Amino acid sequence: MNMWTLLPVTIVLFVTFYCPTSTSGKLTCYNYNPLVNGTQPLDDFRCPNQCECQYCKEETDIYYSHHVICSNKRLKAIPSQDTVPTDVKYYHLEVNSISFLKNYSFQNLTDLRYLSLDNNNLIYHSININAFRGLQKLNTLTMNDNRYLYKLLAWLDDLVSLEQLHLKYCGLTTIYPNVFNNCKKLIKVDLTRNSIYYIHSGTFQNLPVLKYLYLNDNQITSIPLLAFKGSSRLQEMSLDNNLLTTITEDVGLQNLTQLQILNVAYNKYLCNCDLVWFRKWIGKTNVTIEDINKTKCRQYTDSKEYTTMLNFDPDKLHCSKLDKILRITIPSASAGLIVVIVCAVCYRYRFYLRYWNQRRRLRKQYQRICNQGPPTINGENVRYDVFVCYNSNDLQWVLKTLQPSLEVQRNFKICVDYRDFLPGEVIATNIVNAVKFSRKVLLVVSKHFAKSEWCNYELEMARMRMFDNHEDILIVVLLEKVSPKDMPILLHKILTTTTYIEWEEHPERQALFWAKLETALLSPNCPKDRLIDNP
Repeated sequence: MNMWTLLPVTIVLFVTFYCPTSTSGKLTCYNYNPLVNGTQPLDDFRCPNQCECQYCKEETDIYYSHHVICSNKRLKAIPSQDTVPTDVKYYHLEVNSISFLKNYSFQNLTDLRYLSLDNNNLIYHSININAFRGLQKLNTLTMNDNRYLYKLLAWLDDLVSLEQLHLKYCGLTTIYPNVFNNCKKLIKVDLTRNSIYYIHSGTFQNLPVLKYLYLNDNQITSIPLLAFKGSSRLQEMSLDNNLLTTITEDVGLQNLTQLQILNVAYNKYLCNCDLVWFRKWIGKTNVTIEDINKTKCRQYTDSKEYTTMLNFDPDKLHCSKLDKILRITIPSASAGLIVVIVCAVCYRYRFYLRYWNQRRRLRKQYQRICNQGPPTINGENVRYDVFVCYNSNDLQWVLKTLQPSLEVQRNFKICVDYRDFLPGEVIATNIVNAVKFSRKVLLVVSKHFAKSEWCNYELEMARMRMFDNHEDILIVVLLEKVSPKDMPILLHKILTTTTYIEWEEHPERQALFWAKLETALLSPNCPKDRLIDNP
């Protein structure tokens, strides 16, 4: 190749031009790296279709860097890695229609320092978790104006050299709790104009070189405790135009010794005791509070009257620790005293309450069952002369003594559980029906009867019928002496207000017992001719 052949190549190689850049100043760019005189590896000459690939440097730089510019090319996906020079340091993909990033989308671009994905159609669920894997030298990532990104997930784990992150206008609502854990070189985070409403306590902790944090124009309602612990080099922070109601001492602003500029205007502060610390801190700090005259608070949540933070006088609120203790202690003590009194009354009258509750439940159950099936005794024939209520321990006396005497010798029709209760029916239903369709209810009272829950239930059913139908149906047979202290309240009341018949073991006195019992059974409360199948 002669000199005249090489001349055009040389001229093309060193054509220069200027273009703006996102860094400071202008770029001087060449089609190829002028410092290596055309001896670059072959892959340095690759360039994606429709894109521009140039070697550029700023005025203050010494070396040239490979720039790949694919801006505004109507791309729907990022170019294949095989078409991108491996030594690229600045990669521009803004103003396209890119909607997804697959795993390892940039893994071959190990020298990449700057990546711009601004103004695309990225959504959080279309960005795979390892999309940025391998970019360990990347120091600037900008993804502004991806309006439907919504969530910032754990995509940054491999970006250990990241210094700047720009995510403005991305519709973010949620930030993954540990998203910056591996980004220990972060200097600037810009999350302006999103819809973030909550910040996890560890999100901005332990970022040792973080200087600039912009969270303005979001919907943040509170700042977590110790939100910036371990990030003591913060110099500038914006939290204006959010929904903050207070900033407490526990947030830790007083520990940010290098903080110079703070903007917390246009929030929803309440002029209450929670805001006292922040108001006093403003008065003594050297930090410049931007838009201090537009930092206002109101007395009540629904109030439309605001006062500037500087005009808020915390001393008028009497927010001393003693006042706080009294405001908490007095209501708590009052509530505790009321609880103690209620508990004491309930304990003192626990048996009466239990009895009342039991009666209430039984009445409800009785009424429910009575509303089923045939009507009550009024206007309806009965099936039995008497329903015998007894404890199973007294069964032998009922079988051998009571039943033969009443049914065989005196022709009474009696109802006893072991014979007349319907198999498979609920016990409570059988008891209610026995009381309902019997003219009388005979209580065989003994020590065992007094302790039996079912006997008490039968007694309660009979008592309810007495009061509901105004009938005198109870007959009490005292089989043995029972101490009043061993009786339930209702049984004791019945024995003290009702004449009972006492069983006699002596044969000569038993004749009087049977005569009294027969008279009681024949006493009126339901005519005998109303019996079903009455002979």
